[in-house]
Amino acid sequence: MSTSLLAVEANPPFSASAVTRVVKTLLAPNKTETRRNWLAAVARRTISARPDLAEALGHVLGVEMGPSDVLAGLTIGEIGVCYEALLASLDRGHRRDAGQYFTPDDASQFMARHATNFPTGRWLDPCCGVGNLSWHLASVQESPAEFVRDQLILLDRDETALRTAVALIAADFAAEGEGEAVGALHSRSARRDFLSSRALPKFDFAILNPPYARAPGKAGYRTSGTRDLFAYFLERIVHSSRGFIAVTPASYLSIPKFRSLREVIEEGATGGDVYVFDNVPDTLFRGYKFGSNNTSKTNFVRAAITVSAPQMREWRVTPILRWNTASREEMFSRCHEFLAPRRLGPHGEWAKLAPGLEEFWDSIISTPRALADLVVEHETPFPLTVATTPRYYISATYRPLDRRSKSVLYFRSDDDRRHAAIVLNSSLPYLWWRILDGGVSLPRRVLMSVPIPELPAEAEPYAQRLQESEARNVVTKLNAGRHNENVKHPQDLVDELNALVIPAAAGRLHLVYSQNMFEAAEAGALAAPAL
Repeated sequence: MSTSLLAVEANPPFSASAVTRVVKTLLAPNKTETRRNWLAAVARRTISARPDLAEALGHVLGVEMGPSDVLAGLTIGEIGVCYEALLASLDRGHRRDAGQYFTPDDASQFMARHATNFPTGRWLDPCCGVGNLSWHLASVQESPAEFVRDQLILLDRDETALRTAVALIAADFAAEGEGEAVGALHSRSARRDFLSSRALPKFDFAILNPPYARAPGKAGYRTSGTRDLFAYFLERIVHSSRGFIAVTPASYLSIPKFRSLREVIEEGATGGDVYVFDNVPDTLFRGYKFGSNNTSKTNFVRAAITVSAPQMREWRVTPILRWNTASREEMFSRCHEFLAPRRLGPHGEWAKLAPGLEEFWDSIISTPRALADLVVEHETPFPLTVATTPRYYISATYRPLDRRSKSVLYFRSDDDRRHAAIVLNSSLPYLWWRILDGGVSLPRRVLMSVPIPELPAEAEPYAQRLQESEARNVVTKLNAGRHNENVKHPQDLVDELNALVIPAAAGRLHLVYSQNMFEAAEAGALAAPAL
């Protein structure tokens, strides 16, 4: 194996200025010339570093070397971001329409490391882009040169990206002077739509970051009703491979429209591990947003990485992992500690359950009554208002809330409202939401399915205490130019409610609420106290 041109550890921190520099240098008046400039930059990068492969690399790229190495010092993941930015500069709607989110190096490394537990076989990257995932996949092989020459297949609809991927991967891993390895990788790779009806090349396993974009229904696919490209990609992968490693939106675990995808995965694979990642304080797809009018620099996709190897015989799922930037490396090295045997929610959701909460879940899921059993559809004198954009807590108020996103619930009697208020102001609805959804908003199906356990007699005075608390603890948050009210009760009051409503989980909740679950785990949150 040659010395890596793209060694991740050797590079300085990536910055937006590097992206800007590359884009300004390569952007031309039209798409054809811009893409030619890009390939010329890739040629300069690869051929100057591997003159022994110059002829083969030149054949793949089809251009002369550019005048300067504008990609110098960048990792494969960073090159992917630059290419993404260049495409967005040519067409602001491209990223939205194509659904492309290039995988950062550390996330790609994390996925590739799981591949070392798979049997030997041929790997397919069906939407390779500039080669982020496949580069890291090659890097973990026992013989990267042999893997690139014989076992890797690249597909993509973007000819420029595909040629880039072949050149970068071959230049970094082909054996000295082995131009035929470059040609072999190039000949196995193809510009094509993975979802076309054409037969696929023979492969055993797949690693992929499929496009996240709306699409027309797909005839012949059980997931056609989702109208999402990534669901179609996963369905075809499940049916045509022996195993896969995929990064997808985490929404497939919970949203009702993806139930068909969950069924396809469960029927087609014997087991696997699903790692679920939050998007604050840090996010899996860290980096930069291009082709968007949104001024936020955060990528708001909550992602999941699903690993399904042939030998796996059960499904495990993490809770929604939350970490800060400083602990990102620790998160990737320790997130397997948070895997727990999969449980199902009341609507077939794959529950995102923290280890140690399994027994609590098994008891609470069998609660005879849910909130829907107390709520009526018509107005009554007994309302509660629930803010439906939770971040770190959920509350239900007797007073109206001046805000856009809310759900007003009506109850038959004051007793039913009192019971619901005590439950909904405990941590149970927040825990329930994190386990069964955890997205931007609190869906009504999740809210209505919150279990309503029986309460001890000593719970009754808490309804009055909640009303007194909400009079003192109104908070506002500016969102989209509007101040939105909510009520944040003191933690000691919430703790008392938890002891009444969910005593079996009360000692574990700091893991759920923590902004850095890995620090919380160090403090003992993963230990299982007696129930």
